[in-house]
Amino acid sequence: MKKALLFLLLLSSIGTLTAQTIDRVQIMGRVVVADTEDVEGVTVYNTSSNKGTVTDAKGEFKIEAGLLDIIEISALQFNTIEVKISLEIVENKQLTVFLVEHINRLNEVVIMPYGLTGVLSKDLNKFKTFKPDLESINFGIDDIGAYEFAADYHTEADMSILNQGEFYNGMDFVAIANTFLKPLFKKKDNKQQKIIKDTEAGLGLRGIYSFSFISENFGIPNSQVEEFINYVDQNIDSKLLESGQEMQLIEYLSKESKVFLEK
Repeated sequence: MKKALLFLLLLSSIGTLTAQTIDRVQIMGRVVVADTEDVEGVTVYNTSSNKGTVTDAKGEFKIEAGLLDIIEISALQFNTIEVKISLEIVENKQLTVFLVEHINRLNEVVIMPYGLTGVLSKDLNKFKTFKPDLESINFGIDDIGAYEFAADYHTEADMSILNQGEFYNGMDFVAIANTFLKPLFKKKDNKQQKIIKDTEAGLGLRGIYSFSFISENFGIPNSQVEEFINYVDQNIDSKLLESGQEMQLIEYLSKESKVFLEK
């Protein structure tokens, strides 16, 4: 009887351990550091599985991870930071980590999967902002007011993100500005090559925007997104699909969506 009871306890323990096994998938990741291309050799370590790797010359890495695993990212010039793997990251199997330097130390980290929701008001809740130490940045300039800094395209980008709910010509740029977040951290040549390749492959609008983005930002029902894309691709000027024409393309799609929905 005692032997039988012991055998049952062993089986129960084995079943419990099996149930606690975490399913891990291979995550394709990338570390991006603003204003520098020196992203090689950053340590990426899964503290939950005790396995790690390092980034290559492009800042890319591969690591096995499961839901709620803790990933440590560290380098000599930055403080060690931790990332908790979410369900969205597991489903997309992709992770991008942006490191922002502030006076030679890690000041902020922004984590996002490549597949955003498409609604910037929701995605912005994942981000934090900070006020820079102007005294450290000015480096002893006596009268900063004597210098005139004209607004440029960087200023416009900041305004479109931070001033939530603002509209221009009837379009909500808060909801579409997220499509330009990732390109800000990539080389212009890479983005241009991708758009050219997608266009040459006949992807047209499919090579630039996802179905969910088109549905949420232009009011196209999910069941009609495919039809709308075919409708646009028949008459669209191919120049609108080129790099640098993003705003013109958004305006064009806004007008065409109204015509399409009235049909």
